[in-house]
Amino acid sequence: MSEELAARMTFSLLDYAVFSVMLLLSLLVGLYFAVRSRHKANEEFLVGNRSLTCFPVSMSLVVTYISAIAIQGTPAEAYYHSIQYTCGNVGLIGVPIIAYIFVPFYYELNLVSINQYLEMRYDSLAARRVASALFIIQILLNQAVVIYAPALALAAVTTFPIWLSIVSVGSIASVYTAFGGMKAVVWTDALQFLVLLGGIVGVLVKGVIEVGGMGRVWDIAVLHDRAGPQILNWEVSVFERHTVWGLGWSGLLNLLSTYTCSQTAFQRYSSMKNLKHAYMSVFLLLPYYILLSILMLLVGLVLFATYVDCDPLAAGLIDSKDQILPFYVMDRLSGTPGIAGLFVACLFSGALSTISSGVNSQAAVTWEDWLSQTHYCSSLSKGTQAFLTKLLALGYGGVAVGLAFIAGSMGGVLQAAVAVTFAVAGPLMAAFIMAIFMPFTNAKGSCVAMILGTVLSLGFYFGSVSIGLTPELLPTSTQGCPTHLNLTTTITPVDLSPAVRPSDLDYPKKLLALSYTLLGTLGFTVALIIGIIVSIMTGCSGGRPIKPHLVHKWVRWTLPTYSTSTTSSTSKQRPSSTSKPYNNTTSTTSSSSSSKLVSNNTRLNKKTEEICTRF
Repeated sequence: MSEELAARMTFSLLDYAVFSVMLLLSLLVGLYFAVRSRHKANEEFLVGNRSLTCFPVSMSLVVTYISAIAIQGTPAEAYYHSIQYTCGNVGLIGVPIIAYIFVPFYYELNLVSINQYLEMRYDSLAARRVASALFIIQILLNQAVVIYAPALALAAVTTFPIWLSIVSVGSIASVYTAFGGMKAVVWTDALQFLVLLGGIVGVLVKGVIEVGGMGRVWDIAVLHDRAGPQILNWEVSVFERHTVWGLGWSGLLNLLSTYTCSQTAFQRYSSMKNLKHAYMSVFLLLPYYILLSILMLLVGLVLFATYVDCDPLAAGLIDSKDQILPFYVMDRLSGTPGIAGLFVACLFSGALSTISSGVNSQAAVTWEDWLSQTHYCSSLSKGTQAFLTKLLALGYGGVAVGLAFIAGSMGGVLQAAVAVTFAVAGPLMAAFIMAIFMPFTNAKGSCVAMILGTVLSLGFYFGSVSIGLTPELLPTSTQGCPTHLNLTTTITPVDLSPAVRPSDLDYPKKLLALSYTLLGTLGFTVALIIGIIVSIMTGCSGGRPIKPHLVHKWVRWTLPTYSTSTTSSTSKQRPSSTSKPYNNTTSTTSSSSSSKLVSNNTRLNKKTEEICTRF
């Protein structure tokens, strides 16, 4: 790197001030809610006393999953692979499905841990614990990449060491989450959403002006196959990294798995003051996701138009494609005081929101699914229980920081995060789909499905990493680079090492070249099939009575003791937060015991049980 370039790539005093103010505000929000709720129990800490409204929660739902990974990875994706990635937005058609099918069902359960539903549904602590353990593993792996991403960015543009960035972002998020609980997480997420949006818009506007207008940006992108109809890959292949079909389908499945079986989303639904606010929080995902994804992809096109004749990766100015955006900010925009600080604040906002949501949810499931089940913990005072839950949040933050130091070996940050997250989320969604919509399934089928589906999906991903499978980059140029750059250097950037293509592999190793976008589909499909087969082979539900409110209303008619009067009263009013979920339908079932059973439903159930017993 030249001395002139190195001199430009420094933080000004204003940059440090902007960045520091964002971190300070996040801490102050946490401390504010910590003071307000210092004498409150776990209900306040984990679900905000069920009093939150749709607007802050909807922002929290977005930034929990659009993190620093997306802020760095999406522009890099547009720069080196085109904006075909935007086809994943087709999956947003799943928003009404989430809002009208899953949210009302979950909201009426009135639980803190989504995994408790599996125990209630199957009368099995094992199903609850397996789902809980997989969720914790999923979040820890995801958080490792989330913490590593902004640390990598900051190290690329300043003299700030990676290790100090990792420790800083992990510690700050853990502290304000541990002290402030769910309300601190949600309101800090809302603040960070605004910072994130401001940072992206600031970089985009300034960049477009520098290039000479959005029209010029688009023309350059189309000319070099970064945009335009020619970039769409309509091939039907599971080995192609991105296709229109693969992105659209995986976008839908990933959205559903993110917002239907995740503890982080479930806690937010449970924290709403009423069902109307829960509906609105989900529908607001549509404009937020569309706006942010388009802005981030346009930023990528601006970067390409800027470096069309001198690619920093090919020139050896950066080591990874994920550093292209922070490099651009410091190289071209640092002359405007505050812009670089706003960008780094934007990156850290994305990371902090994801980490805080993760450690809060991990603390929730660890306490609810594991510790609260023990005699010792259940006998503690409410204040002591809340204190221990806060310690859990701090502990999980520390573990995530430790794992972040090895995240650099997992591949590009965007691809790694998507692959790891949905490799686990797919099998988890299969388990909840079986529980909610398939009354004949049982705990054995659910447990086996979750475990085998996750092992298979993660095995495929880490297998592809181990054989060196790397995506092929679109052509770039260094013809316009300044003559003082030493382009003959022997240091080869990570992303320019020879790519291993699926066509280079023979079976069975070629199977590991499955597109990372389809890992969630693989896990979901395998888990669903295995779960159904194992359930049938082990006697289905075994004749155990299933309470109607534990399956979706669409399939309640298949229950042998179901009548319409049984659930009419249970679905009208949410039980109070102080009631025991296991007893929600005690009064309704007793009052309807004299109702006339639907004979067709009884015959159908008997026939199903006969089929199961044959196995």
